Amino acid sequence: MSTIKPIHSVKKFYFLEYFYVLLSSIEKYADKEQVFDSFKILKQQHRLGESKYKTLSSDSENLSKAQVNRYRYTFQQVIDEAKEYELLDADSEGNLTLTDEGKALLLKYRVNGPVGFNQSLFKLMEARYNAFRYLVEFLYNVNRFKPGLLIFPNYSPRQLHFEKSATRTTADIKKYSEALTQRLQQDIQKYLGEYRELAEENTKILVRLVESGLLPANSTAKFDAEKYNVITKRFRDFWITYFLREVYKYEFSMSSFDIWTYRGKQIGIMHATEFYPNFNGRIVYPTSVILPSTESSDFERLFEYADGRGLFVHKPEIERNQDKFVDSLVKAYFDLRRSNRSYFISLSALRELVCYNMKISEHLFETFLEFAYRLNLEGNLKIRISLEVDKLPEETKAMYLKQEPVMVDGRYRNIIAIDVTKGEKIA
Repeated sequence: MSTIKPIHSVKKFYFLEYFYVLLSSIEKYADKEQVFDSFKILKQQHRLGESKYKTLSSDSENLSKAQVNRYRYTFQQVIDEAKEYELLDADSEGNLTLTDEGKALLLKYRVNGPVGFNQSLFKLMEARYNAFRYLVEFLYNVNRFKPGLLIFPNYSPRQLHFEKSATRTTADIKKYSEALTQRLQQDIQKYLGEYRELAEENTKILVRLVESGLLPANSTAKFDAEKYNVITKRFRDFWITYFLREVYKYEFSMSSFDIWTYRGKQIGIMHATEFYPNFNGRIVYPTSVILPSTESSDFERLFEYADGRGLFVHKPEIERNQDKFVDSLVKAYFDLRRSNRSYFISLSALRELVCYNMKISEHLFETFLEFAYRLNLEGNLKIRISLEVDKLPEETKAMYLKQEPVMVDGRYRNIIAIDVTKGEKIA
């Protein structure tokens, strides 16, 4: 367990809850096929998708062969990584059993819930990989203009006012690519504090599209309309890779970056989202620091490294920081209200703004909001909060739950209204 493994050798799955699903299945069964059958059922019950998004379906009875193969792949990946942390043993016949460490981690989930479970798992992962230290230090080193913030802008043609129906020729795609390049340069200036000329990179992607046969060399020639989505995806992938490798100088793959950042999000030591208001693309930023020590009571040490430095997660005490949270909540609410005609706005969008402003995790936001809402019900808050439910994800036709709803006072809520003139009815 003492050997540090390379960051890029991590197994290919996002959800830390997969470890709980596996350990729970092994607790019931030893035979690997029986464990797999249980794993499939629990995977669906916990809505664990193959990507970083949870699935909204829960049908484990009618899986296609391709789905079963994907499940089996993930199953083996979780087994292999659990072995690295000495959570299970496998005998010569393939039977699986929990170790004492595996039993203790399973108990941690049942006693302390997902947060305590994830933080215990974090310690096992960090002792093995040191990946989170690398990433947290990487984030701060890359962007000192807005400390720790990484952006991955993504603008579709439509978001830049190029309608699909009017985008038919190579010339049309070139116009989109030039507008896209200009917007990316603006974002780099705004969020990273530097100017970067991207015209040469724009030429590279256009040449590649022509060479691959996706675009005609003749600017006035029409391209195959069925290849429109492939072309726009090539732009997206090209620029995301460019930002990671050339702007940020990340030395490993996008896959490893994604897996570690979204695991870090579940632990609460960094945040990653594709849904930050008024920004097209993904942002990533830390909610923790690497320091030898700190006297601030707003930070909790989660891990200590061999050189004496520690990873400290930002965890401000609720009662002492309640006014700061409420002020941040109100500011974010009215920022969002400017682009909405209703008193009720998206609670998940509000959460994004507050989490970034206070550099706290989604879980801590929910804890702060729960505390504030109870004060609100008791009449002891300087504002009045109304939390309601619009359509829950299950009521839509979406396949994936891309943003978690917020649990407050025992119920999922997804829209919020705030009245700063306490006591007056919200229209």
